[in-house]
Amino acid sequence: MAQLETIDRIVERILWIRPLSTTDKSPPNDRPAQRAFGFSLLISALRCTLQYILLPILLPLIGIASGVTLPLIILLDLLALWLLFGSLRFFWATRHPRRFNLLPLAALVLLLIITSLSYDLWRLSSTF
Repeated sequence: MAQLETIDRIVERILWIRPLSTTDKSPPNDRPAQRAFGFSLLISALRCTLQYILLPILLPLIGIASGVTLPLIILLDLLALWLLFGSLRFFWATRHPRRFNLLPLAALVLLLIITSLSYDLWRLSSTF
């Protein structure tokens, strides 16, 4: 139990969440948390589908230059990061009972998005 509280405090610091008072024990509403996390996963899936399937095939077919794709992908990366952090902040701020179940998946998605964003920013900087 002490380990979970330590992890709670570490994640609260990372996500800039003020710890809840001990008097607030109201049960969290699952709907906003599930909707926010699901939407961030949907944006990540959309980004991957666009980046690796649609844009390399569709844009050359309709004659649009590929210079449009990289800023769009970077924008989707940033949106997915914002939504992921927002849903994590909600889970931790409300002390959701399943927040620790979500953490490994969120960490994996975060790693993938940051890796993709880093590579895309490197590609963008190499074009100048």
